[in-house]
This record gives sequence, C-alpha cells and structure tokens, in this order.
Amino acid sequence: MKYAIYNHKDYLLNIRNDRLRLRTHEPEQGFRELVDQTGNKTNLFIKDVTKEEVNLVYELKFVVAYKGKEFEPYSLGRHILDENEISLFSMDIYDVAFYGFEKQEQFVFKKDVPLDDIESIIEVKKPILIFEDLPESRRFIPRGEVRDYIMKLDSIYIENS
Repeated sequence: MKYAIYNHKDYLLNIRNDRLRLRTHEPEQGFRELVDQTGNKTNLFIKDVTKEEVNLVYELKFVVAYKGKEFEPYSLGRHILDENEISLFSMDIYDVAFYGFEKQEQFVFKKDVPLDDIESIIEVKKPILIFEDLPESRRFIPRGEVRDYIMKLDSIYIENS
C-alpha cells in the first residue's frame, strides 16, 4: 500500500499521471467528498496534490521476525487474532528444512505460526518517487504488543483504504 505524509498526517495514496491523490474517511479542510458515477456520496474524501507538497511518499509493507529471520505475512488483520496464528511465506527452499515451511506451489513455501511464537512485527516504510534516496524506516512491534497493534492496524492503515 502507498501512503503520503501531508501536513504531518499519513494518508492512503493513489498515484495517477504524476499526481498524488490523498484519501481519507474523515472530512478535512481542503478535501472534497468523492461522488461515484451514479451520483452517490462515498464517505471518502480526496485531495490532489503534487509531490512537492507532501513531506514523504512511501510504500508500507510488513515483515514478521520468526526464529531470527524475517518473513512476509500472507496478510495482516484482525482475522489473525481470531485464528491466533499468522501465515508466513517464503521463496527460499531452505526454509522448509530449517523452519518447517511447506510447499504451496513451485518456489512458494508457507507456514502457519502461533502468534506467541513470533518475535515481532516490523512495519517497513520504503520511500518512493522523489523520496526514494531516503532510507527506509523500520518500526518494531515486540511480541508483547503484537495483539494490540493488530487490533489498531485495521483502523490506522486499512480503514483508510
């Protein structure tokens, strides 16, 4: 998912023809409500800005630290709390033997890991566009805070989509 920091706030972002479209579900000054093709209001507010008007544009992804190695999760959301485990994937054949991953398809391996067995979730913000020369930032959410983080995650990042 792509985001932009504008006026010290993170917004979900669409990029079209070198223009940035910020999106939010909260009415804000300078944003207009998006109306669908049939004229219905969407409860989605947008604002078009240039790259120069934002503080940062980044791609957000998550990795999970498990037994000293980082893996990408299949998904991250409240359903993980209900299942009490997270599905990790790898493209490394050695993870089958060393970490107990199972082959899903050619060159794709998966393992369902209990939440209590992961070391942390890492939020990775990778700058893009004119900001790509900046270093990526990594925020570590330790095991003890993972459940609270996932509960808030839907409202922080996913609710804005």
